[in-house]
Parts: sequence; structure tokens; C-alpha cells
Amino acid sequence: MTPIEAGAPLPDLTLDGPHGPVRLHDAAAQGPLIIAFYQEDATPVCTAQLGAFRDDFDLIAEAGARLVAISADDRTSQGRFQAAQSFPFPLLSDAGLDAARAFGVVDDSGRRSLRAVFVSGPSLTIDLAIPYYHPANPNQFPAVFEAIGLDFG
Repeated sequence: MTPIEAGAPLPDLTLDGPHGPVRLHDAAAQGPLIIAFYQEDATPVCTAQLGAFRDDFDLIAEAGARLVAISADDRTSQGRFQAAQSFPFPLLSDAGLDAARAFGVVDDSGRRSLRAVFVSGPSLTIDLAIPYYHPANPNQFPAVFEAIGLDFG
């Protein structure tokens, strides 16, 4: 499976969120949208991945951006994870892996997504694609913030 790249159209998908369905096109039309795929609720690396975004969420909001995090976990599991970690952004359920397939980030087991981050916006194209995201990579996290218009130089 080949991940989508920068310049590709943003897939038009609707996913289950904590307050009902979330359509990615509608979210991106409002300004920069960070789409963070994570593998599994309450695992150490995924908690670190989303925790870093939580800890700098004020910067995301100041840039006028939004963030959604997507996994194959069900809404009940995601609700517990969100409550335990106080994430200020919605966790969206991709139980059928439709979003992971559309972005080309289904893992080798075929049961969950890879850790990946994409940024889009009102143009509804992918502005940044990091199909193999790791929270310990010192270059990837700043690249996300630069893609939403913040200068880390």
C-alpha cells in the first residue's frame, strides 16, 4: 500500500467522533487541519504521539488550525483514552480502516493504521505527508507546525 503524498487530494471521508460524525473536507475547509493517525488507544508510543500534540495544542489553536486523531479503536475505547489523557481534540474511529486505506497507511497486520500525520487546508489537498510518523523523530514534529504556518526556524 502506497501512502498518499503532498499535493494529492484530501480524501473525502466521514468518521465517527465523540460528538457525532466528522467530515474531513468540512474540517479542512475551516483552515489548516492536522490529521494524526495512531495505532492503538492507551499504548505508550501512541500516548506520547498524541500527548505531544496535546501539550502544544495552544500553538495549534493560535495558528487557527484544528487537529483530529484517527485509529481503528471503537468510540468506547477512544472515549476512555481521551478522558484519561485530556486530549483537547477529537479522536475519530476508523473501525473499518476506510480512512487508513484512503491515506495508504494500513499496517502490515491489516488491523490498524500506521502512525502517520497529514496536513491539509481549504485547498483540500495534502500540504504535508508524514506516512511513518514517530514522536521521537526530532524533525517530524516541527514540520507539522511549519505546515500550519508557524516558524520554527
